[in-house]
Amino acid sequence: MNRERGPATILCVEDELFILEELQEELASRGYRVLTARNGDEAEAILSRSRPDIVLCDVMLPGRSGFELLNDLRASGRLAERTAFIFLTALSDREPHLAGLRAGADDYLTKPIDLDLLHLKIENTLAFAQRLREGMVPAGEPLDVRLSRREEQVLSLLGQGERTGAIASRLAISEHTVSHYIKELYRKLGINNRADAARVAISLGLGTTSKV
Repeated sequence: MNRERGPATILCVEDELFILEELQEELASRGYRVLTARNGDEAEAILSRSRPDIVLCDVMLPGRSGFELLNDLRASGRLAERTAFIFLTALSDREPHLAGLRAGADDYLTKPIDLDLLHLKIENTLAFAQRLREGMVPAGEPLDVRLSRREEQVLSLLGQGERTGAIASRLAISEHTVSHYIKELYRKLGINNRADAARVAISLGLGTTSKV
C-alpha cells in the first residue's frame, strides 16, 4: 500500500516580482507548497537544503541565466534526479528551446504564461513521477529499445523541434502516418510528450542532425 504523500513542492525562480507573486498565489491556491527565488544564487541555496518536486525557472535571470543555473545544478548534484525542471521564457525561437532541452530541462512554457497549460503540465509531471515511484515505468532513458529507420527519422525531427506537418513534408508521408509513428515512439520510449521525445532524441544523438 502506498504511503500518503504531502502536497507537492514547487520552486519558482523568477526575477520579475509581479510574475513571481502571481505564480506563488496561483500555485498555493491549488494546494502546492511554493518556494521562491529571484536569481540563481537564491535558487541554489534553496536546493542545497530542499528537494522540490518541480522547478519552474525563468531563462532570463540576472547574473546566471536559467540555462547556466541548470548546468551548474546538474554538475554539482544539487538538483535531485527526480526533480523536474521546466523553463519559463519569453523566447519563442526554436534554438533557445533546443538549448534548454540539451541542458536537461523537462519542458518549456512560453510567457505570457497560460495558467491552464501550466497546471496541466504540473499535473502530468507529478503523475509521471508517481508512476516512477510505483515502478510502472522505468527510470532513466530506455537501454534496449529497437527503433525502425523511419522511427529514427521521426524522432530525429522531433528532436529538432519540428511539428507534425513539417515532419510529414520532410519525409513525404501523411500527417496521419506521422502521428502514428509518434504514438508508437511514445509507447516504446515510455514517454508522453514532445519535450520528452526531443530530450531522448538529443541523448541518442538524433536531435541535431536530421536522419533523412
